[in-house]
Amino acid sequence: MFDFGWQEFMVVAFVLVLIVGPKDLPKVLRAFTKFTTQARRMSTEFSKSLQEMSDDEELKEVKKVLQDAKTGNFDEISELLDDDITKDIKSVGTELESDLKDAYKDTKDASSSKEGA
Repeated sequence: MFDFGWQEFMVVAFVLVLIVGPKDLPKVLRAFTKFTTQARRMSTEFSKSLQEMSDDEELKEVKKVLQDAKTGNFDEISELLDDDITKDIKSVGTELESDLKDAYKDTKDASSSKEGA
């Protein structure tokens, strides 16, 4: 990642000794090492959790459904839907249909009463 030659390393070491001082240099290096170790550990844990999440079966099913939707294969998607969801969708459709019939009947009654008056 970083390409340090011996010249760059010597410049960094010289500047570090000037800024920190030779007395506190071991403490600073230990703290830096501890920080980098913790950062690596956190990145490893994060990568593992992402890997576990991507291996999850539910996520694979969601990926498959999205892929089917992209290709236009809606038969498999409808098979994956739960019966309860299908029943709910049908009941909402039935309610909407009856509401539309009632609204049509009301408007028909209202228009016929205006014509009769």
